[in-house]
Amino acid sequence: MTIDDRLSTLEALWSAWAQHGRAMTEDQWRQPTRLGDWDIRSLYAHVASWPEILAGVTGRVRDAEPVAPTAAALLRYINAPGGLAHSERNRVAENARADGARQSTAQLIDAFAGTGSRAIAAARQLGPVVVDYFGALLPLAEAVSIGIVEATVHLLDLQRALGREPDVPAGGLAHTTAVLVEMAPAVDFIEAATGRSTEALFPLLS
Repeated sequence: MTIDDRLSTLEALWSAWAQHGRAMTEDQWRQPTRLGDWDIRSLYAHVASWPEILAGVTGRVRDAEPVAPTAAALLRYINAPGGLAHSERNRVAENARADGARQSTAQLIDAFAGTGSRAIAAARQLGPVVVDYFGALLPLAEAVSIGIVEATVHLLDLQRALGREPDVPAGGLAHTTAVLVEMAPAVDFIEAATGRSTEALFPLLS
């Protein structure tokens, strides 16, 4: 996918998040999810931080070679045993709960409908540049890929919590699947997918 394709996919995913936010009742916002003690509001607040993240990285363009060439490479590093996905898990959860309590429903929805739309427009203007993504130099297109994975995986969490059948934009599903496959060691993935290995391969992503 080109960066424009990825931005269009992310735009469709964030539109779906905004639509869910507008449609949910107060009781639904308080429903539990399959993510430990997160309710839907905490989950929504966690994902709603991503439009601001994209807005931030569009302001941190760097004239340098990327340290992490792909989203899969960076996510593989973060999710390795002892990686940030594990060491920062409690802090991320606390921030999600705090953000959900601090922000109004309208603010949470506007993160996607307002901030998200502006961040995507800014990213389109930049094109294929390298950005500072939390201290890692990463192609902007690959940073967008991480946003797609986040929005897709958690949209499934949201829809499951609401008791609905998955209804995720096809581009999000396809791109997330491709990133996850790239994260896996090729031989291990092929043998696990074809029933030729009992070695534990999953989860690839926390």
